[in-house]
Amino acid sequence: MARSLEKEWERLQKKEEKVFIKMENEVANQNFSELVGIKQAISEKIPDKLVILINEGFQKAFRLVFSKGIGIIEKTYRKDEIALEFEVNDFRMNQRPNSKSLTQLEKQVKRRQRINTCATVTEGIGLGAVGVGLPDIPLFLGILLKGIYETSIGYGYHYNEEKEQILILKMITAALSEKGKMRTVDKDVEIWLSQIDSGNVSDMISLDEEIKKASNALSQALLLPKFLQGFFLVGIVGGIANPIVYQKVMKYVTLKYKKRYLNQKRLSIKKQR
Repeated sequence: MARSLEKEWERLQKKEEKVFIKMENEVANQNFSELVGIKQAISEKIPDKLVILINEGFQKAFRLVFSKGIGIIEKTYRKDEIALEFEVNDFRMNQRPNSKSLTQLEKQVKRRQRINTCATVTEGIGLGAVGVGLPDIPLFLGILLKGIYETSIGYGYHYNEEKEQILILKMITAALSEKGKMRTVDKDVEIWLSQIDSGNVSDMISLDEEIKKASNALSQALLLPKFLQGFFLVGIVGGIANPIVYQKVMKYVTLKYKKRYLNQKRLSIKKQR
């Protein structure tokens, strides 16, 4: 059984490398063929004030959620049900620590993510069609955090503590990093994960600084689409960016939580020998 987990660990590490290569070669809005020819021209016309406005919008939304909004987001999904599903799957994993048990756990997580992706499509395109670009920032962030929270609970981790909130922010930043920077930011994520799980968290890391980094990553990924979303009809194109960014972040986040869970299981088995 332990050997099965070791093989799964090796497969996951290889998968992680493939995911990194793919993500490094992606641009959050590269699928918008309508924008390819005019992207540069439009980008040059985006006012600096809008860049600041979007960035500050995400920062305010993060601070609001972390200070008093987690409970509101929790009302949008069945937290206890997800936790119970995890306990059942985790018990199965403890009894039969193999790839089949791990896959069963992963299926529950991915099922909920598909529902959230549909929500980002409806929310983004709906507001874009009527020429609304900036007000959907809290809505989009709420859906994004909902997906991350569900994934966190789905793998047995809770997000209320500041150290876990910092992890979430670091993962968002890493997932949306520019090509050439992702590996460096990912190492930062891995170091923080190691500190959390070892109980040796550095007090040098500032939650507010991580909020700024994650907000900047999100604003850069959504800058052009949000600008376009402020125009009637053209905004539909901008609104499509939301599910693309959501999927990109969730792909990275799911990989990290799965890797964290699997690593703890295999280390636990080794200690029992």
